[in-house]
Amino acid sequence: MLLGETIVAAATPAGESALAIVRASGARAPELAAAVLGRAGGPAPPPRMATFGHYHARTGEWVDQIVLTLFTAPGSSTGEDVVEIACHGNPLIVRRILEDLVARGCRPAQPGEFTRTAFMNGKLDLSQAEAVADLIRARSDGAVRAAQRQLDGELGRRVQEFSGKLLQIQAEVEAYIDFPEED
Repeated sequence: MLLGETIVAAATPAGESALAIVRASGARAPELAAAVLGRAGGPAPPPRMATFGHYHARTGEWVDQIVLTLFTAPGSSTGEDVVEIACHGNPLIVRRILEDLVARGCRPAQPGEFTRTAFMNGKLDLSQAEAVADLIRARSDGAVRAAQRQLDGELGRRVQEFSGKLLQIQAEVEAYIDFPEED
């Protein structure tokens, strides 16, 4: 992802459902949030508050009723400004919103790009980033629980703990090599 780029993708699986979520992450998220609510050039909605409204396409056409939530950097899932748009789960509506956001300058996200962005911005460590894919693909209760523990940072904490112990041992060995006559 290039600096200043805003990526967009459906955050829910394709298909018919009551709701779908479209997510955009990047510097333009607050501007997009205001624009799609029909407030182009106006203030973005308040962060971390669900805002009910209508999605207005660039053409001015009303697309759907939505609930929009803006998350500002660095307190978002990716570490960037993020806007999440909850709309009705009709694939045609989701497609129209995605196409409109791309027409507004967003780039379609690659699979896993939101997670990679979170990793690059220090919101997840590598084991947590891998846990996202594990959780999505888990096929048993045990696999779900294991992925959840990993996503919660359990593996990362254990690695940190062992790293600290290894660094301590390394320091003692190096001190002994440098000063063998000392206790």
